[in-house]
Amino acid sequence: MVTATINKTNSFSEKIKSYFKNLSTEEKLCYGLLVVLLILIYTIRSKFESIPFERDEGAYAYYGKLLLEGKIPYKDFYEQKFPGLFYFYGMMVALFGDTAEGLHFGFMLLNMLVTTLLFFTAKLLFNPIAAIITATTYAILSLTPNLSGFTIQAENAVVLFACIGLLFYSLARKTEKLKYYVFMGLAMGMAFMSKTSGIFMVAAGGLVIITDHYFTSNKKPFKNLFYKAAIYSVSAIAISLLFILLVVFKGAYAEMLFWTIEIPKKYVSTMPFSEGKKYLEYTYNAITENYKLYWQHAYLAIPFLFVKGIDLRLKIFGIVFAAFSFLTIVPGYYFYGHYWIQTIPGLAILSGITYFALHNLITKRLKLIPNAFNFIYLGIFMVITLIHLNKNKSYYFHPNYDRIMRAVYGNNPFPESVEIAKYINRNAKPEDGLVIIGSEPQIYFYTKKKCPSRHAYFSAIVNNIPEHKEWQREFVDAVEKASPRYVVFFNHPISLLVQANTDKFVFEWFNKYVTENYKTVGLVDMPDNTLPTYVWDSLVNTYKPTGPNYAVVFEKK
Repeated sequence: MVTATINKTNSFSEKIKSYFKNLSTEEKLCYGLLVVLLILIYTIRSKFESIPFERDEGAYAYYGKLLLEGKIPYKDFYEQKFPGLFYFYGMMVALFGDTAEGLHFGFMLLNMLVTTLLFFTAKLLFNPIAAIITATTYAILSLTPNLSGFTIQAENAVVLFACIGLLFYSLARKTEKLKYYVFMGLAMGMAFMSKTSGIFMVAAGGLVIITDHYFTSNKKPFKNLFYKAAIYSVSAIAISLLFILLVVFKGAYAEMLFWTIEIPKKYVSTMPFSEGKKYLEYTYNAITENYKLYWQHAYLAIPFLFVKGIDLRLKIFGIVFAAFSFLTIVPGYYFYGHYWIQTIPGLAILSGITYFALHNLITKRLKLIPNAFNFIYLGIFMVITLIHLNKNKSYYFHPNYDRIMRAVYGNNPFPESVEIAKYINRNAKPEDGLVIIGSEPQIYFYTKKKCPSRHAYFSAIVNNIPEHKEWQREFVDAVEKASPRYVVFFNHPISLLVQANTDKFVFEWFNKYVTENYKTVGLVDMPDNTLPTYVWDSLVNTYKPTGPNYAVVFEKK
């Protein structure tokens, strides 16, 4: 038994040695650069481990924790996304802890994993040089501040599962083994369950399976396509049904339909295309600033796709995946910065294709020595990357959290939420309750306290939909029943996000409730274009806010 184990270990060790021994110089170089790239990602992202959450991040982390505590999605908390989102964040909290630092560390590892997945995908589809260019492009662009590259946004889950799907696609294409289409379907289905926009990843996967069949030089019977497409589709549907069944068994199916189907219908129909076009232009300019060379390098793939010498299936794959990656940001025409996280893998693939197309053009048509071209091209690309890192070294290596948050999110009270949470943590007991009047659910996560109501996202109960009046009264009843020790009120238009023609009942109740039952113990003054002022305890009695934006911390009398 022991001898057999030793023999197996030796055999595996010999295989590893043999694999690396047979690698070409080009492959060894690219593996080495991948290791350097992963170290670079760690070096940069570890410096963002304590950067404040924005409200969506805080909500997802909070919901993941509630899920682990046995709370029921769509009943005890809700989001306009399918249940895979909650289980994904529950997994991240379980693995890395219920702290901002822990989750930032977890998502840093996720980013390193995606970078590695894209490397091996491009290596299988193209070659090692294309692989390291693809991986480097993703690693750098995924850090872009104006697409919230330093965050733990849900779009990262879509990217993770889509890139797992891409790796299995590349394995399926290389080996023709049907089992890889199963894994591909499961991964793409998970992308959809993590965020509704992931449906475009499912569609992209199905489309490239079809085009691979019809544009291959080695044409196979239609039944071969049928098997692949059926296996892929059934797998994607199966994983989706699994999560939906979990909700059904918890008795929340009707609630899930309401939050994932009915509410999004209103969400995607409110923004006119003319306004959305302005948002698209503004966001695109903000995101590409300081990163133009990487975007332009990827765009070069489009004209090069017309060059002969590249497998037509690879051309179609590049176009389809990049196009469907872009489609993930289109629904609703909001084009928020963090939506664009989903476009970066597609852009990275195009970047690899740019090199690969030039490689084929120059080495095959112009008869240039392949190795000379490869090393020159790679050298230029890496020099550009080093120049970029040096030019933006303040952001990458010495990040100023307040400055970054203001540049990306304006005067949203995200840094202030951290300080408010610190005050509560210094003074509260574990059993003390908390309620936030404002959409800053990240404070519940920071303080490890629960909202007494399922409406942790306050803006939902002041939204102009028929149910909001009922929700306001439900919220009030829950708060009065819980009688929390602390109440935090954000007098901030974006945090409250009160829509026109909504009921004012909750604010009338709030004014009376805190006047009768609470005293002011903290005030955060948030004037535009300057640092906030924090005033605690007895000093609040003599301080007046200098502008309309401020937060007040109340403690029960």
